[in-house]
Amino acid sequence: MLTTFDDIISSAKGSRKRNLAVADAAGDSVVEALAEAEKMGIIKPFLIGEKEKIEPLVEKYKLTDYEIISAGSPEEIAEKTVELAATGKCDMLMKGKLSTPILLKAVLDKEKGLRTGNLLSHVAVMEVENYPKLIIMSDGGMNIRPDVKQKAQILGNAGMVAEKFGAEKPKAVGLAAIEVINPDMPETGEFAMLTKMSERGQLGNIIFEGPLAIDVVLSGDAAQAKKIDTAMSEDADIFLVPDIASGNIFAKSLIYLADAKIGGVVMGAKLPIVLLSRSDTAETKLNSIALGCVIS
Repeated sequence: MLTTFDDIISSAKGSRKRNLAVADAAGDSVVEALAEAEKMGIIKPFLIGEKEKIEPLVEKYKLTDYEIISAGSPEEIAEKTVELAATGKCDMLMKGKLSTPILLKAVLDKEKGLRTGNLLSHVAVMEVENYPKLIIMSDGGMNIRPDVKQKAQILGNAGMVAEKFGAEKPKAVGLAAIEVINPDMPETGEFAMLTKMSERGQLGNIIFEGPLAIDVVLSGDAAQAKKIDTAMSEDADIFLVPDIASGNIFAKSLIYLADAKIGGVVMGAKLPIVLLSRSDTAETKLNSIALGCVIS
C-alpha cells in the first residue's frame, strides 16, 4: 500500500521509465521539474514547442535523455502533444506553459483526441502528518458543480488512483456539513443516492458513504461524540467534495495550514494528464510527475 509520496516516488523508480509529452516546455520551472524527474530515472521527456527557446533550458538544467519536437503556435503544440499520446509514443501528458483550455480542447477532439467517453476530473493526492493514508480528493480543479451522475464518474476516476495505491476496495466518503439528508442542501441527497448505488454494486469496487462531515471522517473521537457509526473514520481513501469551490478550499487549506504534500493529475482521458499551476512548488511538480508515472 502506498501511503506517502516517498512510496509513490519509490514505486515510480521501481517501474519502467515513462515517456512524458510536455506541451510547451519553454519554461524554467517546467524544465527544472523535468530534470529532477529525469535524474531519478522515472521519465523520458518529449519537449514540444519552440526549439530555440527549449534548448537553452535543456542545457541549463542538464537534461540528458530527451527529445525536442518543434511546434510554433499554441494549437500546433497541443495537437503534436496529443498526437504523441494517441499514437502510443507517450504514456502521459503534462501541461507546460500552454494554456489549459487549448490543451484540453486537443485532448477532447472527437477525431484526434484522447476521449474515452468518461468525464475528465482532477484528482488531488495529499499527504498530511496526522492522517494514516494518502488523501485522494476530487474534484477541486475541473468540474464546477457536478450532478450526481458526474459525481459517480468522478468517483470512478478517483477509484482508479486508489487502486494503483493498493486499495482493492477503495473507501470513499461524500463530504458535507451534516450527516443527514437536508432538502436545502442538495449534496446531502446526492451523497445518499451514491451510498445506495454503492450498496447495489453500481460503483464497482468502491465502498461509498455519505453525507459525512469532515470531522467524523478525520477523527474517530468526533464520530463517537456525534454518535455516528461509520467505518470511514480515519480510514477513507477518497474524499468526494460537493463542488469545485469546496475542493479547492479544502486542498489549499491543507497545503498552507497543515504543510500537506500534494500532487495531482487529470483522469478520464486515455492517459493521465499532469496540469501544473504557476504557484506549484518544485516538490509539488515532482510529486505530480511521479503520481502520473504510477498511474500510467
